[in-house]
Amino acid sequence: MIYLDNDNKFGKKFLTLYNSLKKYSHYISPIVLMLVVSIVTYYRVMIQMEIGPIWDTCDFLSNALLFAGQGTGYADLTRPPFLSFLTSLFFRLGYVSPTVIFALDGAIFVFGVIGFYLLLKIRFSDMESLLGALLFSTFPIVLLFAGFGLTDVPSLSFSIWAIYFTVLAVKRNSKFFYLAFPFFVLAFLTRYAIAFVIFPMLIYILINKRFVKYIRDILIGIFVSFLSLIPCLLFFYSTFGNPLYPFSTFFGVTTTSSPISSENFAYHPNLFYFILKSPVYIGTVGFIFLLIILFGFFIFTSIKLKKGDLKVKNHLKYYFNVKNNFTKLKILIILLLIIIFVGTFGKITYMLSELIFFALLWFSYDLLKNIDIKNMDLNLLFLSWFMAFFIFHSVYVMKDGRYFLTMTPAISYFLILGLREVSNKLTFGLKNKHIILYLFTIFLLGMMLLSTTCYLLDLKKPQSNIELINEDMISASHWFVNYDADYKNKTIYSDEWPYTGWYLKMHIGMMPIFRDNQKFYCGVKDYSFNSNDNTAFNNYLDAENVDYYFCVRKGLNLTHYKPIKQFGDVVIYKKN
Repeated sequence: MIYLDNDNKFGKKFLTLYNSLKKYSHYISPIVLMLVVSIVTYYRVMIQMEIGPIWDTCDFLSNALLFAGQGTGYADLTRPPFLSFLTSLFFRLGYVSPTVIFALDGAIFVFGVIGFYLLLKIRFSDMESLLGALLFSTFPIVLLFAGFGLTDVPSLSFSIWAIYFTVLAVKRNSKFFYLAFPFFVLAFLTRYAIAFVIFPMLIYILINKRFVKYIRDILIGIFVSFLSLIPCLLFFYSTFGNPLYPFSTFFGVTTTSSPISSENFAYHPNLFYFILKSPVYIGTVGFIFLLIILFGFFIFTSIKLKKGDLKVKNHLKYYFNVKNNFTKLKILIILLLIIIFVGTFGKITYMLSELIFFALLWFSYDLLKNIDIKNMDLNLLFLSWFMAFFIFHSVYVMKDGRYFLTMTPAISYFLILGLREVSNKLTFGLKNKHIILYLFTIFLLGMMLLSTTCYLLDLKKPQSNIELINEDMISASHWFVNYDADYKNKTIYSDEWPYTGWYLKMHIGMMPIFRDNQKFYCGVKDYSFNSNDNTAFNNYLDAENVDYYFCVRKGLNLTHYKPIKQFGDVVIYKKN
């Protein structure tokens, strides 16, 4: 046995340090969090400034120019508008640069991490919340897309605050609904797919039976959020003639029964795609967390097996021998919902699966609420948060690593919860059982800082192709404006039209990819073209009467076009 007491010199010093940290942890934890996350975000944004924008970012930048009254003729207004709107505010001040959207992305990320820390604080101690917030912010998948200039991280940050204010509204003051629903709308207008965060918000409100009691404040919150939505709806109406067009387009694509070609670069029908990829997404530290929890659980259950079995038996005996037929009916409904959910997962639309799981959580809480499970409502909140996005992104055959971002807050929560339970159970003879958690925390924080540093140092390598396409497109654009002074009156198409549109500051036609009698606009898995594909490229250019074609496709033989200049992989073709 190891005892840390005043008779042990090392133990005395350690306890003094431990007590000091504990006393001031309320101040130390948020300061450390802000310092670490701000430094990490700063370097992440600096790296992205060197790499440059990617395809989607160029669209957001072009939209921002339009919102700033500096439209160039190219924009993709079906994309969520809020990040572009924020960027446009700086464009109006004269700061027209991709750096603006990178910095905004990074700043909103820091804002989201603070919100997640405060959310964890509702359940955990200062130290545990610090560890959870840093774990979330240093997942490799989060570091990859923070400051990237996309909408994934900003929308996640706003959704975290929407969840946080929902919890505060239920637990403390219902007027927090005035903030919860507007933040939900901000998240939605930043990325449409984040709308599924409404499921955990609703399940948390319903299981705490606050819907009827605080219906007035809920309705006011919804009304305030609708007011913030009105300018966007009016803009869409003036642009498309239908205020719901971008929303219906997005959800129409994700719910369509039309088959999606397996040639599409993001086509991954495997329902367990994100489970198989999760070790890569959560990284070494996340995996260490999991190992500590599993190892600790194994040790604890080995020691307490007999006692634990009796507890399980007592609970099972209570429920399966209960004389209340209504309780038996609940159990039957839960079992039936589990069978239906598992049996139909991936075979029906994701929305039906969401509703089935939503009902399953509701009945499970109603059945288990009389058991003394501390903070069960928060556990179900985070479980529903994870599953809402896991169901959607797993069932939808188009998958990308960044979609996993929406599941990372819930994963962080359960990893911290598991670490806390293990450290509380495994005292190893220490008089103060919390010391185990502090030791784990110090070790894991060190691992986080080390892995984050290594990851940031190597971050540019996997994105070298993005840096090259930016360099090539910038060089090609600079050369082209001097080659043809009347270029803005010409018909120009490009394989990378968002890049070309951003750098030339004009409307650029979208050049599709032709593969095996199919037409793609978002990339394919195989870029080798046969003679029929080549003919399709030629026919399309002729039909659109294209004057110039910025091409990155290799192996094309364009009969009516000649190459006039090449910059790396970018070849500029001119009509004969």
